[in-house]
Amino acid sequence: MIYAKVESGAIVKYPYLRQHLKEDNSLVSFPKTAMENESIRSDYNIVEVVAVSPPVKLGWDTVEEDPSFDGTMWSQNWKHVVKNVDDLRPDEIMPTDPPVQEGYTADDGVPELVGDEWRQTWVMTENPYLMNRTEAYGRPEEQIEFITENGLEAWQARVADIKAKYPKV
Repeated sequence: MIYAKVESGAIVKYPYLRQHLKEDNSLVSFPKTAMENESIRSDYNIVEVVAVSPPVKLGWDTVEEDPSFDGTMWSQNWKHVVKNVDDLRPDEIMPTDPPVQEGYTADDGVPELVGDEWRQTWVMTENPYLMNRTEAYGRPEEQIEFITENGLEAWQARVADIKAKYPKV
């Protein structure tokens, strides 16, 4: 069981253990089962606190607060505190599709909190000109097929367009 010390209807110490009872009342001898004894708890303003399972929320830490009283019983309370981005697990980050932009590569960015969920972000990095050219030229088989179907002059024109689009830096 969980216990709390209450004065004037407010929690003064939580959790409250047998050790605290002995420290607060050093001249009194208590049995080992003092905390289970309702009359002892009543005499020393100790209340039983009903345990409540901590709720789970991805991307958030669950932190215990002081118990609350609903008029009939004291209950354990929990709150969610947003996690530090460095403490996130991969399963706590909502995946998003990487953006597609010609000539750029999408790399993982730092997750960001949107509403109450963490979402993947992306950093767009411009590809080196050689990578863009190589991709635009296509595989050697595709280049040969283009030349065979369209002629060498058409291929040379296409190469010139690709070089103009992705100049050396």
